[in-house]
Amino acid sequence: MNCMQASRSCGKRVLTAAIALGAIVWMTNVFGTPGSAFAQTARRSVQGRVVNANDVPVRSAIVYLSDTRTMTVETYITQEDGAYNFEQLSPNDDYKLWAQAAGKKSKPKILSSFDDRPIFRVIIRIDTGK
Repeated sequence: MNCMQASRSCGKRVLTAAIALGAIVWMTNVFGTPGSAFAQTARRSVQGRVVNANDVPVRSAIVYLSDTRTMTVETYITQEDGAYNFEQLSPNDDYKLWAQAAGKKSKPKILSSFDDRPIFRVIIRIDTGK
């Protein structure tokens, strides 16, 4: 028996499938795709301060953040308090972090993808001679 012979039964199946598909589309629009909430919360950030050897904040230091996989580099110029902040970092990549000020460069710090902290707080020290 094909769909033409049993049109009522086939029609109910089609209607049920259409309603189910519509419900899935509606739920995806309202709640997002499965795992999207996890993907948003899985992002990491790194924040901290750049200080000199006497723990005084370094103004106008350039902080570099390099993705070791893609080799892209982001920069941040510190304000009066020496603070910096990088957000929306991939949890699957390793990063190298360092700063430069007054012609001096800090030692690099590595942020590992194996470290599952959502926020890295890193103090970067530069011996600027001041």
